[in-house]
Amino acid sequence: MVRAPAVAGYFYQGSSEALRKQVEGFIVPGAERKRAIGVVSPHAGLIYSGPVAGALYSSIEIPDTIVLIGPNHTGLGAAVSLMSKGGWETPLGTVEIDETLAASILAKS
Repeated sequence: MVRAPAVAGYFYQGSSEALRKQVEGFIVPGAERKRAIGVVSPHAGLIYSGPVAGALYSSIEIPDTIVLIGPNHTGLGAAVSLMSKGGWETPLGTVEIDETLAASILAKS
């Protein structure tokens, strides 16, 4: 299963080229990057949270694999869930889920 983007074109640009340009506008050139084992990042529309998110992501070394934890905004379905297979589609391409890591998290939960 591939999760389609729910708000592309509303809370952030809907096309690859426009989104890339929008995100690049929030990056802080030359920022010192630090290793982090976790961050709390805003996730509102980029017009609202882009400058803060850009500053955050400009200041950390982003690893190859991340664990994204987010809220259930709708209240539908389970309060806590894990997508263990497939990917998340974005205007920049599809991000594949690390199924081995997801299975490990699920087994230990």
